[in-house]
Amino acid sequence: MHSDESIPDMIEKKAMKATHKALCKYGYADLTMKKIADESDRCKSTFHYHYDTKENLLVNFIQYLLDGFEKRMVPETEDPLKKLNGFIDRMLFGLGDEETAESFHTALIEIRSQAPYNEKFRGQITKNDEYILHITTNIIQEGIEKGRFKNTDPKNTAIVILSAIYGARARHISTDRNATEELRTALDWILDELIVK
Repeated sequence: MHSDESIPDMIEKKAMKATHKALCKYGYADLTMKKIADESDRCKSTFHYHYDTKENLLVNFIQYLLDGFEKRMVPETEDPLKKLNGFIDRMLFGLGDEETAESFHTALIEIRSQAPYNEKFRGQITKNDEYILHITTNIIQEGIEKGRFKNTDPKNTAIVILSAIYGARARHISTDRNATEELRTALDWILDELIVK
């Protein structure tokens, strides 16, 4: 990002939407600033001015994914089980059409695969993961407090659920198996047997 000014909201929103579209279309490996600019009504120089590099733009994009995450991903309900099930479904299958969700998850996995070699990606992905773990832990804690879930360790339970979701999304994309549907079935069993009272 250009060092001495913040990015105007309108520019940032357009940049983030364009980045999302370009990632779904091209994936990480073939992504360029020009291809991102082509998905918006802005020229490539605008993106370079505000973000300098593709790396900086993607770090901002990873951070942007957290904006409104809880509102988008956690259903508004007083029932912790419905809340947890809805959250799991949205994490596994996305909010839009299946094809777009799959291509987007593929691009995110590609970005994650760069994290061992890219400190900026790793730092922002770590923040995202910690935030998502916090939300999941809170849902489980709420279920325990309301007497809906067994008295289990909320954080450890959240870690297992999220690790399974991330693994299933990676297997779904990299194999011919419908790993997300398989995990959804397995999680139904886990919830019934180990978590729900």
